[in-house]
Amino acid sequence: MQININKFHFLYPNTVNTNRQYGLKYPNLAPLAQDTVSFSGRGKLIAESMIDAPPERTCRQVEINAEPARFYLESVLNEYLKPLTQVNSDSNPKEFPILECTTRVKKSTSIREKVVSKYSKIYTAEADEFSERVVDELLKYFKLRDGISRDSVVQEAKKNIASKVPPYEFASYYFSTITSDFKEKNCFNFSDYSEEKMKQIFAQITDTLEEVPKSPHTDGSVYIEPTSIKGVKHYANDIVGARITMKESDPEYTGLVLAALKQAVDDGLLNITSIENNLPDPKKLPQGKEISDYAYATDSQLRKLAKAADAKLIRNKSKSGYLAIHINVDLSSPLFSCYKGVFDGYTGEIQIIGSDVEQLKDVEDLCYKLKDDKNAIRSEYKPFKTHFKTYYNDETKEAFEDYTYALYLAQRTLPPNSKRTDFFPSIEELGFEGKVPKELDFNYLRRLKEKCDFSAKLAQKQEEMKNGDKSSHSETIKTIKHNGNIKTVKSLISYIIRG
Repeated sequence: MQININKFHFLYPNTVNTNRQYGLKYPNLAPLAQDTVSFSGRGKLIAESMIDAPPERTCRQVEINAEPARFYLESVLNEYLKPLTQVNSDSNPKEFPILECTTRVKKSTSIREKVVSKYSKIYTAEADEFSERVVDELLKYFKLRDGISRDSVVQEAKKNIASKVPPYEFASYYFSTITSDFKEKNCFNFSDYSEEKMKQIFAQITDTLEEVPKSPHTDGSVYIEPTSIKGVKHYANDIVGARITMKESDPEYTGLVLAALKQAVDDGLLNITSIENNLPDPKKLPQGKEISDYAYATDSQLRKLAKAADAKLIRNKSKSGYLAIHINVDLSSPLFSCYKGVFDGYTGEIQIIGSDVEQLKDVEDLCYKLKDDKNAIRSEYKPFKTHFKTYYNDETKEAFEDYTYALYLAQRTLPPNSKRTDFFPSIEELGFEGKVPKELDFNYLRRLKEKCDFSAKLAQKQEEMKNGDKSSHSETIKTIKHNGNIKTVKSLISYIIRG
């Protein structure tokens, strides 16, 4: 399929960073009547810190305005993947390897959840990385004092970095602060060199630190503000998502999907920025098994797509056992510029996943979030958190991780049309009886999550009804106009893609 879209002045292939290119700005939101760092009503989240949570109104606006980007991605995937998607449950999986292809926009509560979790992890990780780099550079020249470990001085260095400040933007200042602290606490044998020589070494290290590429999460010399619309789109970088669920997912059949996506790239309708191939750890494989037994696609197939898209191909060693291909896409387009950019600036993720792995992922995702208190969860999932944290502890952690990994691998190797869709292999079946509490069996966890899912959906409906009742006449008129804009954009998208 060849589509020439050059005649359309409002859409160009492989457009990157459209907002900056066209000088677009997002309209300012009216300030809320009160501080909204903590959630109220039925949209409440639970997290270590909610101070960086964007306002609920901002997230709702970002959710609503993502619809054209979602429709665009859906339209492209439908156009190119329809020949591979099963027409009914009895379809031959080798003729129609795709079980279904769906798209979604994250709900506003999920968007806030993602922003809170992602932002805190980013500034924490970058402070950690800077501290370790400083210590490792110093260790090239100076020895630690007796009884002092590398880890202890790394922790000491981190104390000197202000929270939520990108350290590499102020590398010279922070290096000076950290080394002054080390001198005061006598952490290193700085006396091994003369004062003049030490200054030269410090200058060399400072130059090295300043040459490190700056954080991609900064705007000027500060982190992108997580409470702004720009920040919400940046940190919640999967607001728009697509999932290609494979009925038959061996490389022979996944290759057909990748070839179809490559055609969309060649036609200028899909802007892929990176491809992540999540593969099992060779040390975790059952005896006699190879990585290729679990791969959805070959390296050659993925390299061909990455080359066509001029995208980075990343080979991830799965930490949990989760296996899938993630394709990150930029959904920015000059098509959206005529509406002041409110529909622009979205990125998305296309997941290629087997149907059996998909069932487990939906439960394991919640477990993964609960292992790190920095992750936010909806209050409706508190019963799950309480249960999980009761049995997941230092004594059971390692066995549960091994059990999770083994279960993912077992799900990945189930044959197509497997009748085992209502339950997972049990703890006993996988050889973890007596090692993992029966209360952590994923069959039980799935049932518990389903109850929480129901509560969350009910709360979402009630919240939507409540917000609807509050709409003023002027707000209703604005909504009607806004929905009209969305409808117009979607019509343009359909015209461009379908001709």
